[in-house]
Amino acid sequence: MRTFFLLFFFFGWIGCALAQPSNYNLADSLRESFAQPPKLTGNLATRNAFITGRPIRTYGVKAGVSFGRRVNMGLAYHWMRHGDTYDFRFDNGVEESRELRMNYIATYFEYSAVARKSWELTFPFVLGYGRSREFRADESPRDAFNRGSIVLYETGVIVDYHFLRYFAVGGGGGIRLMLKNNKQIDQQFTAPIWEMRLRVKLGVLYNDLKPRIAPYLPE
Repeated sequence: MRTFFLLFFFFGWIGCALAQPSNYNLADSLRESFAQPPKLTGNLATRNAFITGRPIRTYGVKAGVSFGRRVNMGLAYHWMRHGDTYDFRFDNGVEESRELRMNYIATYFEYSAVARKSWELTFPFVLGYGRSREFRADESPRDAFNRGSIVLYETGVIVDYHFLRYFAVGGGGGIRLMLKNNKQIDQQFTAPIWEMRLRVKLGVLYNDLKPRIAPYLPE
C-alpha cells in the first residue's frame, strides 16, 4: 500500500511537469489566479484511511472560494460517522471493546497544476485541529472518555472531472500526518488516505441565476 501511494505521487508530479510549458512559473500562475474575482464553491467528500491498520471512513463538508481554475481555499469539517471498534487489552490481560471517534475543523488550500476544459489535477494541503475520544462499545448509556486534542496535516493528489457546468467529481489519494496526537489513545492515526468527492460551483450557479432572482433581491 505504501509503495502504491509513493508511485501515485511520483507519476502525479511527473504528469504535472510534462503538462506545463517550459516557461511555466508558479509565482506568476498564483498571481494571475488571485487577480481574478473569487467565486463561492462547496465540496462533499468521503475519505478512507487506516487507524492502526484498521480501515475507517470519515465524511467532510467544505466551503470556500475559488480563484480561476487554479486555486481553491476555505474551511472544512470532517468527522467519523460510526466510529471504529477495537479490542483494548489492560495490563492484567482483561479485554474490553472500545469505539474510537474523531472530528476536526481544517483550513485547506488546493492548487490545480493541470487545468483543462474538463479535467484538473490538483494538489491539496490541509491543516486541521480537532478532538478524538473513546466509548466503551458495550456500555449503555455510553459516556466518552480519553478525550484529547489533535493537530493533523494532509496532502496528496486529486483528479477532478467537470460536468454540467456547476459540478465536478473527483478522487485521489495522499497521506495524513499527525502533528499532535491524543496521548491518551494509543492508536496510530498517521496513514495513507484516499477519497471521493463532489464539488458544487456555487459562485457560477449564483452568477447564472442572478439575472432571474435580481428583482427579488434587496437593493
